[in-house]
Amino acid sequence: MMDASDRLEVREARTGDLDAVLSILEDVARWMVHQRIEGWTPGSFSRRRIAEIIGRGEMYLASLAGQAVGTFALQRSDEETWGRVPNDAGYVHGLAIRRDFAGGGLGRELLGWAENRVSRSGREYLRLDCTAKNDVLNAYYRMAGFDYRGRAVVRELEVSLYEKRVGVSGTG
Repeated sequence: MMDASDRLEVREARTGDLDAVLSILEDVARWMVHQRIEGWTPGSFSRRRIAEIIGRGEMYLASLAGQAVGTFALQRSDEETWGRVPNDAGYVHGLAIRRDFAGGGLGRELLGWAENRVSRSGREYLRLDCTAKNDVLNAYYRMAGFDYRGRAVVRELEVSLYEKRVGVSGTG
């Protein structure tokens, strides 16, 4: 476990980070299967798709003391999940914290980082979705200040939609 004084660093993932990103996602997927949580399954992440997201500059990697501990994608649109909505939000996908570091508030820190990034980009909302049947994760996002906005079916999985007003702090 890292010392509390270690500072979380978040940066855009680079091509060389592909294995680290996939390792974190796979770690969480194994845990989800073990916990019988519907959603991710080991081996279901497309290496090519994650590499494309990294290539577009939409994947982020979080580190503590140089060790990769978390990842997420931050995208400018998500019509597949949200349909046609105003172009006023950023969308978090694949938020994952390596299980050895779970429960220490890192997920909330990454959400806060994404909120600031979206606000600075001139967008008003941060949106995300999670498996509708995962009561713990749904409660987590509500406790993090996200408002429930309904459900959608994405690739045969029912998801809950969440949105948080982050305000606009200028451009950048």
